[in-house]
Amino acid sequence: SVTAEGDGDGQPAVVFYWPPIATKDDEGNLALSEEKEHVTAFPVQWLRDNAYAINRSESSELPPHDIDLVTLDYNNFVSKHAAKEQQGSSGSSASIGEKNSLLYKAALYDILKKYGVAVIRNRGSDTEDIIYDFIDPTADVISTHFGRIEHLRTDNVENTNNDQLGYTNSPVRLHTDLCYAQKVPGFQFLHCIQPADIGGGNYFVHAESAANYLKTEVSRRAYDLLTTVPVRFDRKQSKFQAQLTEPILRLSDEVDPATGERRLDQVRYSYFTQAAQTNVPFADLREWYEVLQVWDRLLYRDDFQIKAELNTGDVVIYDNLKVLHARNGFSGPRHMAGV
Repeated sequence: SVTAEGDGDGQPAVVFYWPPIATKDDEGNLALSEEKEHVTAFPVQWLRDNAYAINRSESSELPPHDIDLVTLDYNNFVSKHAAKEQQGSSGSSASIGEKNSLLYKAALYDILKKYGVAVIRNRGSDTEDIIYDFIDPTADVISTHFGRIEHLRTDNVENTNNDQLGYTNSPVRLHTDLCYAQKVPGFQFLHCIQPADIGGGNYFVHAESAANYLKTEVSRRAYDLLTTVPVRFDRKQSKFQAQLTEPILRLSDEVDPATGERRLDQVRYSYFTQAAQTNVPFADLREWYEVLQVWDRLLYRDDFQIKAELNTGDVVIYDNLKVLHARNGFSGPRHMAGV
């Protein structure tokens, strides 16, 4: 019920009152008032003895959400390992060197293998140089229909097909890239050239962990639908269009002998390229969209997300097959190089 009362200053205050769902009666039983003249009472011990999964603990870990777990400071790494080298030989420089370059890449690999995303602080200003932190000197990055390197800023003139959300200052919700392509790059990175004046922070969700949590802790039925129902992804721009139909969660062909289940190979999730659902019977549409809502709400749990504010020279690299990424809206001349 809702009543209006004075707050002491002559202004009405709204007071909300919800009657208790259950109360204890004189004998200590839990009493539920179903009707005015009918009360059902349960002994508390009986409720405890017959409670479902009262001592159950969650079997799936939450996705990582501690930024410190995935962060490596490049300057600190170089200084630390250069100092170790100088202890063994005089006159060596503070550059990272070939040996320490391997250690640096190994440290990144360990973070990415465990968490799917790594934040590198103070990496530098040269995007081309940073590329070779992750690939061999004779290799190159994978180009898309936007170009070789995406310059994500509102005044973009470098890229083709820049009539899309990434080149605005609007927020971009959680998604994976290139859902409409049969083959997609595994790892992608963002290099901060200039942060926004206000806003523009990035956030990430380890979707593989989220999917496992959905399966074991929330709804196996929802998981099964996300792994089997085909979804049409349609990227349509003024001078480009591509379509692909795949489930949101794609499982491996082989069964994992350790679990007896198929592993999650890839997540395809993109609200701005996901077309209307026409691959399920009409009578099942409601259930399908309810499943999507359950999945989406799970991804936006605060304890599922890694939030990263990038400054000039910072880099974040993530597994586009298993990790969702997003950004907040912003104001000011924000510039990220996407590779």
